Amino acid sequence: MSTATISARSIPTINAEKAHEAARQQVVWRNRVCPLATLANDFLESIYGKTSYKGLSSVQVLYGWHLRPDVWKDEPMILVPDLNLRKQLGIEGEYAKFSELFDDTLGYRLNSLGADLPEKMRQMVRESAPVIELDEKVGMIILLTQGKLITPRPEKMEPLCPWRVEAEILYNDVPFYMILLSVGLFVLIILIYRFIRKRGVMGRRSL
Repeated sequence: MSTATISARSIPTINAEKAHEAARQQVVWRNRVCPLATLANDFLESIYGKTSYKGLSSVQVLYGWHLRPDVWKDEPMILVPDLNLRKQLGIEGEYAKFSELFDDTLGYRLNSLGADLPEKMRQMVRESAPVIELDEKVGMIILLTQGKLITPRPEKMEPLCPWRVEAEILYNDVPFYMILLSVGLFVLIILIYRFIRKRGVMGRRSL
C-alpha cells in the first residue's frame, strides 16, 4: 500500500480521489483475486458492522489504519455487541477503541478475562463466542497494521478484466436488501410473463 496523500477531516487517511483509485487495485483475498474494495468492505464490516465510518469509505478506513494506527487506535469502532463482555472490559457503548483492549500492566485484556475464576471457568470465559469474535476483530487489525492482511496479486495469477472489477465494486456498494428486492422483482416479472403467455395459449386453443 502506497503511503499516499494524508487527508480527510480530523482522522488521517487518503482523500476520496486516492481511495477511488486504490479501490481498484487487485489483491488476493479469501483465496481469490478481487479489487481492494472487496477486502476493505469485508474488513470494516467485520470490525465495525458497516461499510463506511464517519463519512469515510472502507478503503479510506483501511488506508487510515495502515498509515496511522497510532491515531486510529483511539477511534471507537470495534463492535462489541455482547453487553456482558462490555461490562467485563469496562467499555461504554457498543463500540470499543483498539487502545481500550490493551493495558500497560496486563497486556492484552482478553487474556486476563476471568483471572479470578477457577481454571475451567476461566477457560470457558475466554473460549466463549463473544470473546472469540472480538479476538478475531483485533487480529484483523493487527495483521493490517503489520502489513500482513493485504496480499497483492502475484503475476502468475490471472488479473480480473476491468469490467469485472467495476461490477464487483458496484455489487459491493449496493445494499443487500436492494439485491433481494431486484431478484424478487425479476422473479415476479418472469412469473407474470409465463402466466400471461399461458393464458394466451389457452385462449387460442379455445377458439
